[in-house]
Amino acid sequence: MKRLTALAVVLLVCMTLDSVAQAEPMDALTLRQGDVRIVKLADDAKVSDLQGVIDTGGVPSAIPMFSKGGALYGIVAVDLYQQPGEYQMTVYEAATKRALSAKALIVKQGEFEKSISPSWNAHVFTKPELERIASEKQAMAEALRTSSSQPLWQDGTIYPIEKTDHTGLITTPFGQIRMNPAQDWFRFHRGTDFQAPKGFPIRAIATGKVAHLGHDYLLEGNITVIDHGLGIFSSYLHQSSFLVKIGDEVKKGDVIGRVGSTGNSNAPHLHLALKIGGAVVDPLQFIEALRGL
Repeated sequence: MKRLTALAVVLLVCMTLDSVAQAEPMDALTLRQGDVRIVKLADDAKVSDLQGVIDTGGVPSAIPMFSKGGALYGIVAVDLYQQPGEYQMTVYEAATKRALSAKALIVKQGEFEKSISPSWNAHVFTKPELERIASEKQAMAEALRTSSSQPLWQDGTIYPIEKTDHTGLITTPFGQIRMNPAQDWFRFHRGTDFQAPKGFPIRAIATGKVAHLGHDYLLEGNITVIDHGLGIFSSYLHQSSFLVKIGDEVKKGDVIGRVGSTGNSNAPHLHLALKIGGAVVDPLQFIEALRGL
């Protein structure tokens, strides 16, 4: 008990890993919509000792935690659609559920680039199309209900498209605001697009297990979803072909499919998306945070 009490002194000190070192105030963590941060939770503690949650006004979400170098870290994720405001992160003693420490989470408006085009949001879906989209979304949601209890991604991350003179360029960033001048609404780009020709290999960004394959979905086209554990899932959209099946265990860098232009796509590319505890977040921040682990 004395050891756990001592841990409370260092709990939720916002100290990122070397790869994403960033000074933060002691009493709050400030993130923008869609942000991902790795935060040091405690020294000399095991994952089984503590539980961390974020309360953003709904059902509190668990903070994925992992050990490294004798310290305990958590991955803090803010949903792209999270309302800006002040929320709370709390760390509990796992055995007794006693709160050991709390820290304010300040969510600010994301600073996303805008893209204005008469082609954005122009398609009017028919009722059968909307029903099909809803059915496909439900199938993906079911696949994301179960996640490994282990942090399978601890050997680090890589980019999904090898960077060459003609591939790997980011063509559309996460969060881009797509606006149609003839309409009074907009939509966010919920992932990151990478340039690559049809048939180019797509690599798993981290170790995990194939949780879902969507065949010829109306929006996503051919999509592979990989479970990386503790509620972290990566998705690879618009593929021309699959090279894995549901249940396959994949390592970081394994080729899982090939680039295509299936679904709602105008040209071959890879759309990479990431969810952490159900939060839609910037996949590049996750990749950079965990590179070199």
